[in-house]
Amino acid sequence: MSDLEIRYTFGGTDAVIHIAEEMRNPERKIPQAMNLTMAIGFMTAFPLSLVMILSMKDIDAVLKSQLPYAEIFYQITGSKAVTTIVLCWASLVMFSALIGQWVTCGRLAWAFARDRGIPYSSYFAHISERHGFPLRTTLLSLGFCSAYGLLYLFNTTAFNSIITSVVVYLNITYAVPQILILLRGRANVLPRSRPFDLGRLGHACNLLSPLLVIIMSAFNCLPPHLPVTSRNANYTPVVLVGLFGAILAVWFSPVGQGFEGPRIDWEVLGDVKIT
Repeated sequence: MSDLEIRYTFGGTDAVIHIAEEMRNPERKIPQAMNLTMAIGFMTAFPLSLVMILSMKDIDAVLKSQLPYAEIFYQITGSKAVTTIVLCWASLVMFSALIGQWVTCGRLAWAFARDRGIPYSSYFAHISERHGFPLRTTLLSLGFCSAYGLLYLFNTTAFNSIITSVVVYLNITYAVPQILILLRGRANVLPRSRPFDLGRLGHACNLLSPLLVIIMSAFNCLPPHLPVTSRNANYTPVVLVGLFGAILAVWFSPVGQGFEGPRIDWEVLGDVKIT
């Protein structure tokens, strides 16, 4: 399960894609933003992780602690004041990332509403003239995520299973487009002229990525402890099946029948030379 934390850190690299319509030269800027995000994350997280691993003195105390990160920083610094400052700084970084998350969630919900993919799509497809962004879908996402977080107050096992499932869901959404590109052919789907062309390496990426996602997702569905009980069971497969069931139910409902999908002029996209 150690790979779960690593894959979780890369879960938000696609956020910039959902504001492509609001960017200049998105075909160039989006790949740059995604690659720089991973590069900056590696250059900052790897040295920190290396220091934490080499400076850890009592692994048993870390495993038994209610706040493992706090215990590690305390073992490294030996000062409660410094540990508190580091934790406050980390919390500030996490809270600052919420802005991008709300923007992403709001744009995703708005895109579905624009394509008539959610109930009351005509209402939620509205863009606030005063604020200049889809306020209604942003508030809808805020309410949904807040209600989602309340599960932690009632059932810790269910909440942890849902959080674990998020990584699996994100990787599935990353793998599906690559499978479609591989099946339909990169030359038939992607623009002929683009700033970032992987060439033959692209075929290997489109093939290996879905395979790795399938393998790692299967591992994430295994129970963390034996023997398996109702309290320590991994409910990720249950949540996954339930989610796909809900998606199928919506798809065959009147809401799904009215879904139009994004309007893309593929002929124009194929003829435009990206500079």
